[in-house]
Amino acid sequence: MTAEQQNALRTARTLLAFGHPIELILASPVIPPGLRDFVKEELERDANIELTPARMVVADASRPDWLVSLDRSTWYYWPTLRLYLLRKGWSSSALRSLDDSSDSILRQIAPPHTETFDVRGLVLGFVQSGKTANFTALAAKAADAGYRLVVVLSGIDNGLRRQTNIRLKRELVGYADGSVDAVPLPPMGNQWHEFTRPDLNGDFQPGYANHAALQGSQPVLLVVKKNGPVLRRLAAWLDGSPEEVRHRLPVLIIDDEADQASVDTRGSRQVEDDPPYPDYEPPSVINGLIRGLIQRFDRVAYVAYTATPFANILIPHDTVDPAVGNDLYPKDFIVDLPQPNGYFGAEQIFGRMDVVANEEVEGLDVIRHVPDADLVALESGQLPESLELALLDFVLAASARAQRNRGPAPATMLIHTSQLIATQAHLNHLVSERFAELKDEWRYQRHHGLRERLLLRWDSEFRPVTRSGHLDRDATFETIEPQITPIFEAVQVREINSATGDVLDYDREPDLKAIAIGGNRLSRGLTLEGLQISYFLRPSATYDTLMQMGRWFGFREGYEDLTRIWTTAELAGWFATLAFVEHRLRQDIEIYEVQGLTPREVGMRIWQHPTMQITSPLKRRFATATMISQSYSLALEQTFKFALSRPEDLAVQAEANLQAVRQFVGELGAHDLRLTNDKGPVWSGISPESVIAFLEEYRMDDEVRSMSIPLICAYVRRLVAAGDLVRWIVAIRGRKGTREAELGAADWNLPTGPVAQISRSRLKGIDSVGVIVDPEDEAVGIQPETELRGHDARVLRPSEEGLLLLYPISRYSGQNIRVDPSNPSARGRRPLYEDANGPLARDLVGLAISFPRSRQQEVVEAYLEGTVRWRPIE
Repeated sequence: MTAEQQNALRTARTLLAFGHPIELILASPVIPPGLRDFVKEELERDANIELTPARMVVADASRPDWLVSLDRSTWYYWPTLRLYLLRKGWSSSALRSLDDSSDSILRQIAPPHTETFDVRGLVLGFVQSGKTANFTALAAKAADAGYRLVVVLSGIDNGLRRQTNIRLKRELVGYADGSVDAVPLPPMGNQWHEFTRPDLNGDFQPGYANHAALQGSQPVLLVVKKNGPVLRRLAAWLDGSPEEVRHRLPVLIIDDEADQASVDTRGSRQVEDDPPYPDYEPPSVINGLIRGLIQRFDRVAYVAYTATPFANILIPHDTVDPAVGNDLYPKDFIVDLPQPNGYFGAEQIFGRMDVVANEEVEGLDVIRHVPDADLVALESGQLPESLELALLDFVLAASARAQRNRGPAPATMLIHTSQLIATQAHLNHLVSERFAELKDEWRYQRHHGLRERLLLRWDSEFRPVTRSGHLDRDATFETIEPQITPIFEAVQVREINSATGDVLDYDREPDLKAIAIGGNRLSRGLTLEGLQISYFLRPSATYDTLMQMGRWFGFREGYEDLTRIWTTAELAGWFATLAFVEHRLRQDIEIYEVQGLTPREVGMRIWQHPTMQITSPLKRRFATATMISQSYSLALEQTFKFALSRPEDLAVQAEANLQAVRQFVGELGAHDLRLTNDKGPVWSGISPESVIAFLEEYRMDDEVRSMSIPLICAYVRRLVAAGDLVRWIVAIRGRKGTREAELGAADWNLPTGPVAQISRSRLKGIDSVGVIVDPEDEAVGIQPETELRGHDARVLRPSEEGLLLLYPISRYSGQNIRVDPSNPSARGRRPLYEDANGPLARDLVGLAISFPRSRQQEVVEAYLEGTVRWRPIE
């Protein structure tokens, strides 16, 4: 969208908000005639977008809605914020969604004039998805409704606290000088009392605060770090105010990044009615100070916001400390905010595999692997080739976005390889030096190779991705070339850590072009505006830390095809797993809402990865690792992940699996053998003992496995003992006919001879081939096979019969992608091997198990639960 289009649309939306009819808006001279059709289409699209409501689990669903009695015509802060957001370019549909979701939360925090209340809730968003906008809207509406003190607990460092304070200053408080990029300063009687300032050293100091403000009608705003000395100063200042004032004061405490520092990592679990433990341990410092802050008021609502709620939902629901009261478990409500339009999260970027439904959600073709050799180069203090390519990608992507926008816009590249400041400093030196060399080469010698290099990179790396999804955005290199010089000249390399003091201040520099090198200060909360290229190599063994480090999640609509994430195959696979974890968690919230359960009755289950941890051990010390009652009944399990990024390990596994399958089918021999659909032989009446023996010989990689063979074998044994799964069909599913003969044939010592191999290309960026099962494969052994697919076949298969499918996967899979990489069918795909004829390339043995409906309830999946236990779906 060009700058002219943005301005016209912003004007039209603002006029629409004031009640002007669309026809008059389009006829108005403020909308250029050449843009009226565009504006009309965008306004119609806004109106037709269906809003997804926030999912809610609440303590009292029958409680009267106190918002219906409010006269919103008297409100000031929310209407002003709403108009400001429209002028900033928010669509009417996005604004309606924000209005509805913030209303849903406000509805739960109790009327401010209630005699006493202590409300605690949790709001679950997505990483960089607009949580700040949501709690800013909540604060505005709370102030309109009568709340008089708003305390925002914002992160643990000065940079994030400052960023939040600036945002609230701009969107709630306003500036005395009438800054145009902010809400207007409220009229006298409505102005906020600010006791913190929007600068790095602007955290709470008693000398800037006045107790008299707590007794007036104007709201008070504090934006403070979750820091021991700061919270103690605030507590002491509050204790100095008149006690009757604190008891009458309606208070809203918003805890941003609530899984960081707020969760108790030390205290004992002490239930209120139990005798004190002899070795009782008080809560950790920040947790105790927050609980003590809440306890100082009789009218208080505590609302926690996070995109990674794993630690929060594992908080014991019944812990009480004699000094600071109840823990921060969200006893009153849990809200799951809808994913906003135009947002790109883990599922959209990395994809998600649903092995039960035999479906895959394909991610964007923006993941690029950093090879092991480049990791070694980095550790040796050298600038690796992949990082130089990423620098060139940044120049091209920023130039292309500038050409599309035709106006100022920030552009950022993230480099995050280590949390060590010394490592960041050395990398800053390497990147600064190399980027300066590239800039000089473009200035003075571009025709000696750099221009050709950029042109080839643009045509081979960017244009195919753009054309596959947005043909209208396609541009030649010559079209974006005029923007390359301004980008080279504008880019600054900045090291963001405590040693340098550098910051990314997009408010002061709205057209900032920056390569940001850092660690912890770039790993949570901080928004990197216009982030296009990420070079991310820092591993984390915990779900919450890893997800928060993904600064590339967010609103990238209009230039998502220009983004690139350079990372390792292992990390890309982990992010794809986290997309599944997020999906499952939100599914449970939806089910609990339908069932009408309360937060004290529900227990969130968090799926456990075989190699990652959900959160730190101290945050999950009261959680229970369990195998829940959700069986493999009607499930499809398949091997869609292989150690493709570690060909040495995969070669060993492939050789072992080849020997295992040869021995297995050799033992089956001609017993009950028949052919079906020309795909390969089928055996029926096979004993479960034979199947289990083969499965136990089949080797999977611990780091990238997509199914648990030990759990499956244990499940089969239990069901066999109960009379289910006592006979098996084994089917080899090769390629039909003679097409694609270049894929070769697998010699598995079959009585029918070699079987034609299938093609399963690799998903870009992760160690996965996606779904390996054709839908009709599960109908083997059921008549008529051709009319059944997937789940239907599992429903009709008798509970006594299991189905094992074996797939010969060719090492030459996906080689056709090299011939025509712009083919839409190749989108997001790459060949199985870079060199299919190399010494480490191997044909693979894939397998899938289709389970019928079981008559038994069995435990099969590992989950972590809090002190409120998970309950099966009824």
